[in-house]
Amino acid sequence: MNKTFKDLLMATLIPLGLMLVMCITGDEGILLAGIAMLLCAGAYVLIGIICLLSANTHWGKVLLLSAGVILLVGFSTCGLIMNGMGFH
Repeated sequence: MNKTFKDLLMATLIPLGLMLVMCITGDEGILLAGIAMLLCAGAYVLIGIICLLSANTHWGKVLLLSAGVILLVGFSTCGLIMNGMGFH
């Protein structure tokens, strides 16, 4: 496997796995996982742009791609779970 792809899997699956474990704990955990996902994706984008500007293109690409995957997979999953919750 390509080194970039290995690092992409590592940088993506670890936060998504932790946030999936947070979702198991109940309604508060689901909301906390959504907030953590937002902060993680924002940090990945910011650090990825800094890495690209400082000539560390490998980790810049990895972090920006990982942020996109986290936004796509994580928010769609949290959105589906939150849709079933009753906010009364």
